[in-house]
Amino acid sequence: MFNKDDLFVGIVSILIGIGIIVQAQYLKVKFASDPAGPKAVPVIIAIGIIVIGIIHIGGGLFARKMIGEDPAHQTATLWLKQYRPVILVILSSLIYAGLMELVGYLILTPLFIGSIMWVLDEKDIKRVSKVSILMTVILFVVFRWGLQVNFPMGFLENLF
Repeated sequence: MFNKDDLFVGIVSILIGIGIIVQAQYLKVKFASDPAGPKAVPVIIAIGIIVIGIIHIGGGLFARKMIGEDPAHQTATLWLKQYRPVILVILSSLIYAGLMELVGYLILTPLFIGSIMWVLDEKDIKRVSKVSILMTVILFVVFRWGLQVNFPMGFLENLF
């Protein structure tokens, strides 16, 4: 169930959980009918992420003990090869978020979904194109007209 790489996942999970708790403290509350307020949900989720991180660290340490591998023997190239998909997904997500206001949802989202599928070893270009375009359209219709959520449209703002 656990492997030696869970140590890394656990540390990242704990850091993300701590970051969410810190960010939740900056939420401005004008009016809240709930005594816990809007800060409670992110903090509860963050605590869950931290607990999951602790479980992963424990499992990762147990797996290292069982395998008998010293983490100092792992080279940087091996680490980069193992975590290449994770790094590419994070970079794609950062680029997606950074360009969203400028380029817009309808142009950027199919490219983002397609890049994630490509990183996850889906190399059939027809399938990648169909899924990325279809998912973008479905999400756009559901959120824009069904839930009345406005998306950043970038340079297509005047069309919608």
